[in-house]
Amino acid sequence: MRLTIIAALLTVSATACGAPDPAPRDQPAGSTAPTSASDQQQPAVKAELTMQGKPGLGLLAATNQGTAPITFQGWPKLAFTNPANQPAAIPVEQKLVPGEGPSITLQPGQTAFAGVQLDVDDDAGSFAINEMTAELPGMAPVKVAFVGTDGQPIADLSRLKVSEAKVGTMQPAAQGVLVFD
Repeated sequence: MRLTIIAALLTVSATACGAPDPAPRDQPAGSTAPTSASDQQQPAVKAELTMQGKPGLGLLAATNQGTAPITFQGWPKLAFTNPANQPAAIPVEQKLVPGEGPSITLQPGQTAFAGVQLDVDDDAGSFAINEMTAELPGMAPVKVAFVGTDGQPIADLSRLKVSEAKVGTMQPAAQGVLVFD
């Protein structure tokens, strides 16, 4: 009886001190429970940057293509690679355009938007780009498909030489997201 009480006290004490719970009976000690496939899945997001009339100005559209809602707030994080698939050191400035980004919950099939301004020029500080990724807050980065002003995909981005970028906050509607100073 005394041994049972001591063992119970040790278990309660170890749990209270933050020690891990013992492994389930069918699992060896020191191992962790297997993660289900649904725990490992990232939300399915499609990202497109549709270029507008002004050179370098684009509308970023992020569409939830998954089966569950996703919630985020703030700016997408943009990153670029050069034609050799190496990171391109293009600075990205976050702008409060058109204002504070609200918390957005996208149901499957819904889209959120952000304005993007790429400083496209051919000076010594510009980088030819091969790819741009966008990372919505709290999610994995996704490759951004570029669409020209004619509505056609832009497959070869190496013609775009970018020295810097600006990005506005994610918004639930496209209206007003393209106003940059």
